[in-house]
Amino acid sequence: MTPYIAVPLVLFALFYAASGVAAIARGWVLPMNRRRVRVPRIYGWGQLMVAFALRRQTAFGFSASGTRASGH
Repeated sequence: MTPYIAVPLVLFALFYAASGVAAIARGWVLPMNRRRVRVPRIYGWGQLMVAFALRRQTAFGFSASGTRASGH
């Protein structure tokens, strides 16, 4: 993966993970999500899982070697 794609994705994953930790530890949620989030702790764990998956995809690539591009 090229650095100009990987670096912003890793920074986004770190920001998202930090937001998830804040939701778990303090119950703090980003202002744009405050009305929709009912349970900050569960929301935070979901954010951490998404950040981990994004970081893993960035580290190991987005494509699986065994899949075909045509979809057949």
